[in-house]
Amino acid sequence: MHCRGLARTVVTIAAGLAVVTPVAARPGAAAAAGGNLAHRFVTVMTRNLDEGTDFGYVIAAANGQIAFSTAVALTYGEVLASNVCGRAATMADEIAAAKPDLVSIQEAAVWTGPVAAGCAGAATPTTIDAGAALLQRLADDGAGYVVVKQQDEFSSSAIASLLPPGLSFLDRDLLLARVEDPDLLSVANVTAAHFSTLLPLPLAPGITIVITRGWISADATLRGRTVRVIATHLESFYEPVQEAQGQELVLGPANTTLPVIIAGDLNTGPGSALTATYGLLTTTAGFTDSWTVTHPGDPGYTDAFYTEDPLTPAVPSERIDLVLARGNLVPSKDVQVGGEIPHPSDHAGVVATIRMPS
Repeated sequence: MHCRGLARTVVTIAAGLAVVTPVAARPGAAAAAGGNLAHRFVTVMTRNLDEGTDFGYVIAAANGQIAFSTAVALTYGEVLASNVCGRAATMADEIAAAKPDLVSIQEAAVWTGPVAAGCAGAATPTTIDAGAALLQRLADDGAGYVVVKQQDEFSSSAIASLLPPGLSFLDRDLLLARVEDPDLLSVANVTAAHFSTLLPLPLAPGITIVITRGWISADATLRGRTVRVIATHLESFYEPVQEAQGQELVLGPANTTLPVIIAGDLNTGPGSALTATYGLLTTTAGFTDSWTVTHPGDPGYTDAFYTEDPLTPAVPSERIDLVLARGNLVPSKDVQVGGEIPHPSDHAGVVATIRMPS
């Protein structure tokens, strides 16, 4: 989902609203345990699956431009046309080929509606489940990945009364780990939380949906070295909320003496994607943007390859899918995936290989 282009529209809706703040808030072959220092690398991938819509019609309805019922029908039509599960399977093939140790997945959406979707691994015939399709294809590929943590984000539950019976939506993020050889990779201290600063979006009189977002954190030990890996998907519609979420990452899961890697669709980056969040992470908090080290001078745009329709190309102009590292971690190699046509997502994926402390 490419949302940054809608930001000005949503800011109009959000103007004057307080944000929601709850009270509570590898390269190479495997080395033997404790083996050769040359093999002490961790490979981390970030992949946005694209949930099948930009929600542009919903935003238009919130602004009074079209009826909400029309917006819902058009949005569901976009999702059906986008082949969510087929695209997820293609991205599973990317993961199987790249063999990253850990994978940050965004927009592993779950749609339930009246139309049979034919989605492998889904709970019902009318369920479109991008995460299930991804995991089923990984299993079919013989790739040994498990879900470290599944984090449910924003959903349609607050507006169920506005939707046709049986239609629902859930946004979901995942952290995956490669476990083909448990002697080389183990994961501990797995935590997840929603950000306390969230964006409220009024959709109809008296009805507001909260754009829930969050993070997943895990301490991964590879070849005798432990790093904390954080998977996240920061706010795209309203920059002050995004910046507050970035601060929560810095003061929360990234507040550790361990080396830290943040991987995800951060909706910020150098150049045209720049917001204060990027400076907070790469300057104030001391993270290194892996791509800038391994591809100096290359903009490495990751977004957006298309708008709502995968057959309608766009010209990528932002690099917002990032792998950031801090704490004696040295970026070694970055590779983008998903550049082929038709693109499996509106985002490129990034696979970063990072040398760990010796």
